[in-house]
Amino acid sequence: MKNLALKIGLPIITLLIGTAPAMAEEMADDAQPAGTALSSVFGEQRLSVAQIGRDIGILKQAYAHIHPGYTRYTEASTLDLAWNEIENQAVDRGGMTISEFYLKIQKVLTLIRCDHTKANLPPSMRKERTEKPYYLPFRWVWINNRAFVSITDGQIGLSKFDEILTIDGKTIGSLVDEVKEYIPYDGVTEWSRNSGISESLEFMGGAVDHFGALLWPISAHAGITYRSEDNQIRSIQVARINHKQWKQLATLENKAANFKDAVSFQRIGKDIALIRVDTFVNYRDPVDPREIYEPIFRSIHDEGRTAVILDLRDNGGGSTEASHGLFSYLTTKPIRLKLDMFTTTLDFDEFRPYLSTWDERMLDPWRIAFKKNAIGTYSLRHWFTDELDKIEPEKHAFAGRIIALTSQSNSSGSTDLLSVLRATRDVTLVGEKTGGSEEGPTAGLLFTLTLPESGITTRIPVFQSTNNVRGFERGMGLIPDIEVPMTVSAFRNAEDPALEAAISLLEIP
Repeated sequence: MKNLALKIGLPIITLLIGTAPAMAEEMADDAQPAGTALSSVFGEQRLSVAQIGRDIGILKQAYAHIHPGYTRYTEASTLDLAWNEIENQAVDRGGMTISEFYLKIQKVLTLIRCDHTKANLPPSMRKERTEKPYYLPFRWVWINNRAFVSITDGQIGLSKFDEILTIDGKTIGSLVDEVKEYIPYDGVTEWSRNSGISESLEFMGGAVDHFGALLWPISAHAGITYRSEDNQIRSIQVARINHKQWKQLATLENKAANFKDAVSFQRIGKDIALIRVDTFVNYRDPVDPREIYEPIFRSIHDEGRTAVILDLRDNGGGSTEASHGLFSYLTTKPIRLKLDMFTTTLDFDEFRPYLSTWDERMLDPWRIAFKKNAIGTYSLRHWFTDELDKIEPEKHAFAGRIIALTSQSNSSGSTDLLSVLRATRDVTLVGEKTGGSEEGPTAGLLFTLTLPESGITTRIPVFQSTNNVRGFERGMGLIPDIEVPMTVSAFRNAEDPALEAAISLLEIP
């Protein structure tokens, strides 16, 4: 979550394993990769044992010193063993490539079990991804351990709803099994990994594309075995695309990347309002959230609508002002979303050469802005940041019945908002279990740690939040009151069972 504004002018922070049908195994030989394998010139560069040792030393010390959730779910001894194992493997192999090192770092970071904690490819490798064809030329979704085409330009021989069985001779289930251990998640919400298997804005593509190109050889063309809607199994070769082209596929279905384009309002009958907010990301093309929300809630008020279905299923979080703005139209009394935000240290001098952030004043923070706690942590003072303010209800705040639709994609700011909303109002959750943390995530401001030898960068959250909830189950996101998962049949028939269930609830007298 970004953009935590301070009041006195100092902004501190403005899976499931699938098994493909047996017939796919028989067809695999017809869909092998074609052409010369792509390779990352930079990623294949080797690091010496000494270089790896230096980077690992910085990683171990920086995370243990800064990350407020470093040992929240995993023992320090377990993490130490994992870091040491990378060094031991480097010694045994006489070093390792940057690609190998990146994968090993990411695997250790997932042990921290924080969705905001992850490794980024070095700049040179990121640049390669924008120029070379590493990506499948379609988007797909993972439903009930099966993969289905969701977006295609219609020119590659695949259609929406086709089921992908194998890629380059490997069953889709085996590919997912290989990459899922690199996908981070919060606490014990392992199911939330499903949302990052095929698509992700946090990495460069979904896990199968992003990590797959480092785990197995790929060429400029991919062999695909698929089952069409008429239940015929076929094999084709498709030309891969680069990351820029992969991102553009989302425009074919008008998927919004910014908050200002992600909010919609639909009337259902005379009483129900359906509000969708697909992202809170408001820092790339920022707008005043009130300008987006006010016309919607004024219309709901003027039309006398008595129920709101709030659809946040595609929302993984984003900017504070966008989530707070929405909450101000859903609360009927002043409420704090967060009761506390604390950090483990105010001293970052040892790591200053390697740290950066969107507000580098946090690298030398004002100590007056923090209160030292008995256990040695430091809490932001309430009067110093609007993140801990009470959110006042807007004039046209909705006081009627609320049903919120949830999914495995919910995390960070969207889970925070839903957690406090359910704790402070009579809200019914319908859909799937969420990611994130009902208790409160490690998020807020993020440091970028740049490793000097490999050029790999990693993210370190600075704050852990305490959400304003009555109670929580440690490590959990939210469990819906009525669980309604997406099914293969519903997806292929363009049905929305969670929305249909919500409407049915509201129609019951």
